[in-house]
Amino acid sequence: MSPLIVVTLVVWGGLTVVSAQDNKFQCGLPRARSQYLIVKGEDTRHGAWPWHVAMWLKQRDGTDKYSCGGTLISQKFVLTAAHCVLSENRHKLLRSATDITVWAGVFDLNNPETDTRQVRSVSKIHINGYTRESLLNDIALLELSEPVTYSAYVLPACLSEKTTLRTDSGTVVGWGVADDDKPSPTLKKLSLPVVAESECLKSDPLVFGVALQKELFCAGYANGSAPCNGDSGGGLMVQRGDAWYVAGIVSFTKIRSGGSNLCLADSYTAFTNVTAYWDWIEKTTNIDFRGRYNDEKNIPCETPNKIPGICVPLQQCKNIFNLIRAPLLSKPDANYISRSVCQIGGIPRAVCCRKDQIEPIPLHPNALLLPSDCGRSKVRNVPPKGQTTSVFEFPWMAMVRFERRKNGVIPFCLGTLLNTRYVLSVAGCMSKLKSVQVDHVRLGEHSETTEIDCAFDAQGRRMCADRVLDVKVESIVRHPQFDVPMYTNDLAVVRLATDIQYSDHIKPVCLPLNSPHRTNIPNEMIITAWDLDLMKPNTYIGELKRYPQRNMDIETCQRRYELSGFTPELDEDRVCALQLGPEYNCQRMAGAPVGAYVNMDGERFVQFGMWKFAPLNCTVRETVPGLAMHMGRYLDWVLSTLEPSDRSIIRKN
Repeated sequence: MSPLIVVTLVVWGGLTVVSAQDNKFQCGLPRARSQYLIVKGEDTRHGAWPWHVAMWLKQRDGTDKYSCGGTLISQKFVLTAAHCVLSENRHKLLRSATDITVWAGVFDLNNPETDTRQVRSVSKIHINGYTRESLLNDIALLELSEPVTYSAYVLPACLSEKTTLRTDSGTVVGWGVADDDKPSPTLKKLSLPVVAESECLKSDPLVFGVALQKELFCAGYANGSAPCNGDSGGGLMVQRGDAWYVAGIVSFTKIRSGGSNLCLADSYTAFTNVTAYWDWIEKTTNIDFRGRYNDEKNIPCETPNKIPGICVPLQQCKNIFNLIRAPLLSKPDANYISRSVCQIGGIPRAVCCRKDQIEPIPLHPNALLLPSDCGRSKVRNVPPKGQTTSVFEFPWMAMVRFERRKNGVIPFCLGTLLNTRYVLSVAGCMSKLKSVQVDHVRLGEHSETTEIDCAFDAQGRRMCADRVLDVKVESIVRHPQFDVPMYTNDLAVVRLATDIQYSDHIKPVCLPLNSPHRTNIPNEMIITAWDLDLMKPNTYIGELKRYPQRNMDIETCQRRYELSGFTPELDEDRVCALQLGPEYNCQRMAGAPVGAYVNMDGERFVQFGMWKFAPLNCTVRETVPGLAMHMGRYLDWVLSTLEPSDRSIIRKN
């Protein structure tokens, strides 16, 4: 047997090389060594957003004045808002291109960095149906008279034709007005949640009625933190894999009363949906964004086994990705990984990957923090033998427990273990228990009525688990759009105070990281939960139970709810699952995992959903499905909340 070694940072030795040549770059990847509108935004760092540019407009007195932001998408084109280039002459739609100057590579507008700044004039303005009378089609392309030169401070953002690019949140940067209504001299950033169309419309039907069009979407908090005057034209950026993509363009928001032209920060912001204009952008620029400028660019290479491959980010190569996440690695495997290292400009960890192992959906870099040895249990009953589970069968089940009440009851929320430091749970359960605080997470529990959980195996031998493990909670991150609209985004990520050790009764669950599991949900699944104690609210009793479920399409699910007299807003962020009986759990099971065993580098239990809501009437429950959060849709948000721990194989820069 090959000797085993513990994976350390030594394995990554060649994976941190970044080419400094200008002709080897990757869109959407900052290359400046930074440390790490907008009203109440956070300070950013010079070079952190190298695609964000400043637009200066010539005034009637001949001076130039900062006007809008923009996003560099190639050496010759800047993406911005059409209203940023409107003419002051009502009889003429657009300004003259000669009135516009673009600054790239700057951070401080009052004291521009002369060693990194590149100033370019504009030769042509391209628009796509924008008029003064409509808020739609607020998009423009500025064609530069001379190409910019790529550097650590001047690089393009990525574009994607995928309509699924815009998901739950994004980041806007800009020099917009701050609390004192004066433009910020230095670049600031602000992370914003994308808001459901219904919520945006409800906030102000007159202003945001047009936002129901596919060419627009809403984002923001409506709490005083928002893009503002001077941020127009800037991009709303979302991270996919290692790279940042431009998903939206700051377009419009409400203005203050009393004749002021300043924005109202207590309002949502409408963004032009960039993916809706993909064909026009590609045709106008004559650039293939799927190739050299896309994160899935085709750079041929040869694997250590002399097999033709493609150089891709590490987390897109399934076989190497799974090897590097393992706690133990053979020396031959470690050698294979080291010899697979290749270079993509700006990618800190890239490998030469066999074509049949390339993951088509880019993974968030934090996917490396999830263990490869997940979803495996010491005991597995196939098919399920009744409702009661066995000890060791679902070792990823977790209880997020609260402080003890005066009556001695310790309420808890359901959840699942993700890795040695994190538990996935629900925000709604914690919101309802406002009178007590989350105290700790219990792992390895099967039945609270027994101190030591035991069972008999198929040969009649008695098996007993170790004692449960109670771990203090360090922090909780709730989804920023929880319950907006109602019954949505019910997720919370709990960070434990210390790392825990895996054992037979404490192991992590798998999330649907790879295709096709990220988008395709199995037809047959199960949900696991404890029964509620009817005499003690928000507490559970007995042994862990399983209930078989059958996946149901959204349209049928919606009709079933309408027939029962309840009409929740259903979309692709949900999983609908109908209990199959013969017994039904008609109680609240928020936070219970919905999953199934699938082939993912072997048979693994994958959590496809997080249970949210179902009718409490048992008769209705037989025909009306329950609702769960679709984990494939929320995967990037969950991963973005994770931080490395002492035992992580990667470190935060």
